Amino acid sequence: MDGTGTHGTHAVISLNGEWKYMLDREDRGEILRLHDPATDDSGWPAMAIPGNWQLRGVEDYSGKVWFRRTFALPEACKDSHVFLRFSGVDYLAKVWLNGCLLGEHEGYFQPFEFPVDHAILRDGLNVLVVRVDAPAEEPGRRWPDRKRLIKGIFSHHDTRPGSWDPATGQSLGTGGIWNDVALVATGDVRVTSMRVTPILLEDGTARVRLSLEISNYSGSPTAGEVGVALVPDNFEGARLDRGPRRVWLQPGTNTLTLVEPIADPHLWWTWDHGRPDLYRAEIAVATELGGDTSQVRFGLRRFAVDADGNFSLNGRRIFIRGTNIIPTQWLSEYDRDMIARDIALLKGANINGVRVHAHVNRAEFYEACDEAGILVWQDFALQWSYEETPDFVDSAASQIADMVMHLYNHPSIVIWCCHNEPSVNQGTLDKVLLDVVSALDASRVVKSHSDFEEHPYYGWYTGHVAEYAQAPRGPVISEYGAQALPGRDAMEAMFRDGGLWPPDWRKWAYHDFQYDQTFNVAGIQMGACIDEFIQNSQSYQAALLKAATESYRLAKFRKIACLFQFMFVDCWPSITWSVVDYHRQPKQGYFALGRAFQPVLPCAVRDRERLVAGQLIFKELWVVNDLPEGFPGALLKVVLGDQHGRACLEETFVVDVPENQTALVFNAWPKSEAWTVGGALAPGRYTLKLALRSSDGRLLGENDYPVEVLATPEAFNMSF
Repeated sequence: MDGTGTHGTHAVISLNGEWKYMLDREDRGEILRLHDPATDDSGWPAMAIPGNWQLRGVEDYSGKVWFRRTFALPEACKDSHVFLRFSGVDYLAKVWLNGCLLGEHEGYFQPFEFPVDHAILRDGLNVLVVRVDAPAEEPGRRWPDRKRLIKGIFSHHDTRPGSWDPATGQSLGTGGIWNDVALVATGDVRVTSMRVTPILLEDGTARVRLSLEISNYSGSPTAGEVGVALVPDNFEGARLDRGPRRVWLQPGTNTLTLVEPIADPHLWWTWDHGRPDLYRAEIAVATELGGDTSQVRFGLRRFAVDADGNFSLNGRRIFIRGTNIIPTQWLSEYDRDMIARDIALLKGANINGVRVHAHVNRAEFYEACDEAGILVWQDFALQWSYEETPDFVDSAASQIADMVMHLYNHPSIVIWCCHNEPSVNQGTLDKVLLDVVSALDASRVVKSHSDFEEHPYYGWYTGHVAEYAQAPRGPVISEYGAQALPGRDAMEAMFRDGGLWPPDWRKWAYHDFQYDQTFNVAGIQMGACIDEFIQNSQSYQAALLKAATESYRLAKFRKIACLFQFMFVDCWPSITWSVVDYHRQPKQGYFALGRAFQPVLPCAVRDRERLVAGQLIFKELWVVNDLPEGFPGALLKVVLGDQHGRACLEETFVVDVPENQTALVFNAWPKSEAWTVGGALAPGRYTLKLALRSSDGRLLGENDYPVEVLATPEAFNMSF
């Protein structure tokens, strides 16, 4: 028998493990009655569930797959109310038990369950059959401009297998029973839902609103009591118990709202502003029919946006140093170890916010962000254009409500966004979805869409990197960046069947490489070998990210409220805008982003990297401080060093760094002779290094810039 775990007083019996499966290429499964328990499945192959079928040997298949699982009736189910629960099926599920249809479900990310009548269950063996349909959209007619599957980046995106190409852009699909399957056995009373809403008051205290759904399956009303405890989860503190309250539970679903006071609340902060303290809400229901217990983890925080578009956390302005994340194309592989590695990489790059880009991820990722103190901008799973038939709008409205309810208790989630780059849907469908989400959740910021107005790609799709110097657009920058090749090992693994060098551009395009932007906009040189191409590509991305990020951070709270670099990690073996490849190996851009995202960042503002005699090495020196503490009397050491590490020019500035603000350290106008290229500097390559230390010697931040000194025109007997 499968292992049994307990959640409150109900039992959860896993049905994970080996399932039989059969592809239904001709859509004849129901005609052949594959759901009939008498069907002979002895010749069917086996598949480990949970798992996306692309990772289980069924490669590049879109369509219907039948799954069958035989199990003995668990002892815990014999005198209980029983539910069959799925934690994630992609995309359409139709479920039979012992030949009886239990129901259907649409959507890839939501948990769902069906009640199981005891007239269906058998004392002996039971046959569970699930038909999963993960179809491809019809090219030309439906795909890509009138899509109807709500799968976001999993069905249409320029970082997925095949990119957005009409011929290949739906390959290597994500279908399958990708998350857990279980039987839930419960008594007559069950806590079926609990949502926790924090309310921070002006006097420094807090209230917690608990919205409960309690089901009474007995068919008769019953009296009972509900007890509540608020318990510190990851910090030392007192347990807050409140005496039981009398309730009257009618048959069916009962809703109950409780409000609990906290006199001395521990707040949830991002890792750079404090501690991400978490509580548990524990509910105990007792009635004459029996009872149940349940618990959820939550955090106390208030997130808001002001009239200028700037954000605050718990009343304190906060600048979000963020990135977009699509961590994998197949959610079944995204286990806790993989998530933990990504969280470490995010914090290693000084990131305090992530945008979950055009998809809903698995619950464990949001739990990890809660624990790590990383803010989450959560997109709904809509990417580019969709049809707007009444059936589709109904499905989108229902599924976005599922997303909000499913993820409601995670304090890390502070922004809901209904659609990415919506095109034709912006003024219609997205308005409906905005209304749905706003009505369900008043505790978070809600955006109808993220559009091209927030996505400057200078130096990649248009223009030049230098345009970032003016901090274009804002106050929200939800995408910016450039592609870069991953390292040689990743490239060789990607093209193990050939096409690496000389490049087979058709194969490279399938792996998301953009030829025109690489060569004709960015002007990246291939070089003589793949190693040179990798170096040139990564160097360009790193330089662009450094220049753009620094310019935007210098405009903090004036023009810019937040940054979300595009993107953090590859979701499959590919060539994209990521700074970390699919195998979790960082590119140069990862380290450039991490330096530009230092919470305390010294910056130099320059006109250009190449200088001739008489030009200023820098125009201004600044310090950007995102921390909630100031540093009076800090020392900024500035050194211009040559290729051998020798200091050619050096100066130390004293600066009072204010908390959570930018500070101008030095303005070179009128011209400062000390920091002007003169005859003492021979032509060559130099490095301008900045190191900021607190008054007690702690390193707060550092930075560096390449400087090339050119020969003067006179050296070549040239005149102008």
